[in-house]
Amino acid sequence: MRRSIRTAAALVVCCALMGSTALRAQAPAPLAVADAAKFMGAWLLTLESPQGAFNLTATLTDVDGKVACELTSDIMPAQKVTDISKAGNDLVLKYQGDFQGQAFAAKITLTPVDDAKVNVNFDVMDGQFMMTGTGVKK
Repeated sequence: MRRSIRTAAALVVCCALMGSTALRAQAPAPLAVADAAKFMGAWLLTLESPQGAFNLTATLTDVDGKVACELTSDIMPAQKVTDISKAGNDLVLKYQGDFQGQAFAAKITLTPVDDAKVNVNFDVMDGQFMMTGTGVKK
């Protein structure tokens, strides 16, 4: 019986260690500015929701050669985005937010239309709430 408990405990510890290693391995590498050149600058994102139009400004800047992003709007505090990546030609911004005490995971995908316009997909909580719209460079 003792051997079974020790074996089970060792198995749990191994799984925990492997899981934490896998999570660390999946942390995204910072996106180089050169890889996101056409997205750099400030963008006014206009999204449609069941509650009406929602405007959000996404400002993409160069911080030590890596892309940084800050989201601002009239209804929420400034939000820094640290998980920035590319999926094909799209720029993907992922972050954990808080709105009126409710934590949420969000993903904003910017799909280029031309040099000054993007299509926007705003996904909250893996599809539980979605908004679409367009963005124009400021």
